[in-house]
Amino acid sequence: MPDPQIQGSTTSTPSLQDGLTQFLTAKSKGDESGNYRRNAKRVITRWIDWLDQRDIDDFEQLDETVLAHYAEYLRRRVAAKESETTDGGIARSTAWTYYNTISAFLGWASKWGYIQENYARAGLAQESMPERSTSQQTDQQFWTPDQREQILNYVTKRAHDAIEEKGLDAEVEARDRALVAVLAFTGVRGSEIFRSEHDNRTGRQGIRWRDVDLDEQTISVLGKNQQRQSAWLLEQAIPAVERYRTISNPPTDEWPVFPTRHAPSLYESARSHLREVEGKDGESIETMLEEGSIDGILREYQITPPAITTTGARSVMKRLCEAAEIDVCTPPEGPGYLQLHGARRGIGDTFYRMDRGTAQDLLRHQSLETTKDHYSHIDATEGAKRASEMLDQPSNED
Repeated sequence: MPDPQIQGSTTSTPSLQDGLTQFLTAKSKGDESGNYRRNAKRVITRWIDWLDQRDIDDFEQLDETVLAHYAEYLRRRVAAKESETTDGGIARSTAWTYYNTISAFLGWASKWGYIQENYARAGLAQESMPERSTSQQTDQQFWTPDQREQILNYVTKRAHDAIEEKGLDAEVEARDRALVAVLAFTGVRGSEIFRSEHDNRTGRQGIRWRDVDLDEQTISVLGKNQQRQSAWLLEQAIPAVERYRTISNPPTDEWPVFPTRHAPSLYESARSHLREVEGKDGESIETMLEEGSIDGILREYQITPPAITTTGARSVMKRLCEAAEIDVCTPPEGPGYLQLHGARRGIGDTFYRMDRGTAQDLLRHQSLETTKDHYSHIDATEGAKRASEMLDQPSNED
């Protein structure tokens, strides 16, 4: 069944290249930034080139064996990286990213009848893939409970000391404490609360104070499904956020919770507002900026500054982890700091071990199966322990 969104489509099965064009068009809905399409196009194009070298250029030539050979190819590339004997190797996480992208493409093709089934989900192909990385510090880093406690203890003491010494001038230290607390106790994605450099949508410009409801313990975010969602703000994070709000004293609810401290960005925001809204000329603007503080000018004219970017937030975490002497694997084995998304994985891991449904709700997964896919290693470990205990039980037979 051809995709009705494509003009001129016929009942015949398209080539792989034409299918890719249709797939990317279908995926354009809800992908305003184009990030998914760009990444998918790159990965699938390389896969089609790999197939072309094997004289495969249409859907009808695909089967489980072809995907198993591709999985073996990825496994060899992983082995090359880990042995460091040849160039062209890739990490296990990269291999699985490639494979999952191909699986999404074939799932779409199966939906439209171009292939009988998603061959990437077949047992032979799956078994031919390299095992997923078991190192949570590299490909799938997560904040362990000890790391979470260590970084929180550091930023809390640092903020308390700064407040005692500087009072309301301790905004940076209070911000860093609140930033870590929000990451640690909400399960949010970094792109949901910080500004994306490549996505101009309103929901990707960083959370505002109007998005934070301390009484209801929620943060309104633009979720992965492109819909507004209420992320949980656990009680453990509230004192840090409350104290930070008191110290930062945002002039309006439109003020970013985590505004950038990048001076050029702040000055550019001020210049644009003073020129376009206040009607001031260039000379008077520069005089104002030279004679007054940028923070004072932004507040006086209620000029909303840009939020900190995801890149900026990563820089904050790198600095804090180094100062706190957090034990995190350094390159090439690991990133060298606690990553933004690692906080989400970490809190999800903690709750999944206690209650699967609570973990699903916290992470805002649409189905429990999605949550289980992310934490299948826990199920495997717990299952092995139960089986071992059963095997050790004495037999009832005489």
